[in-house]
Amino acid sequence: MKQERLTVDYIDKKTNREFHVPITALRMPMNIREYREAESLLDKLIDVVRGNESHPLTVIMEIIGENLERYDDEHESAIGSRLTDIEIVQYLMDSNGLVQNDLAKIFGSQANVSKFLNGERPLSKKQILGLKNYFNISSDIFLK
Repeated sequence: MKQERLTVDYIDKKTNREFHVPITALRMPMNIREYREAESLLDKLIDVVRGNESHPLTVIMEIIGENLERYDDEHESAIGSRLTDIEIVQYLMDSNGLVQNDLAKIFGSQANVSKFLNGERPLSKKQILGLKNYFNISSDIFLK
């Protein structure tokens, strides 16, 4: 005996296109295979809904999207989360063509910049605030 799958069924009255969403697609993926299946289904839903917020499948699309986002949050590191404070400051200096002396005012002296970059001192709250303001970045990047 064949077991039936529960689905949400939608038939577009204009095109007669049928769309069948398995109920299991409404739960958060438990592994990468389920994630990819949900992602593929979401792509198909986006093609059908096409920005029409009153479309009957919009709610399902939102649920799947939120579940994928939750899965990402739980299983993937945030961008830059594996970088050390030293690597971040070094990158900011390199990308802006700066040398240690350019950050002396933020760190109190060029020697303090050097000590930080050599791993001898952590960033202080005052230094984080100074870097935030100088580079116009979020201080969250240093809070891990």
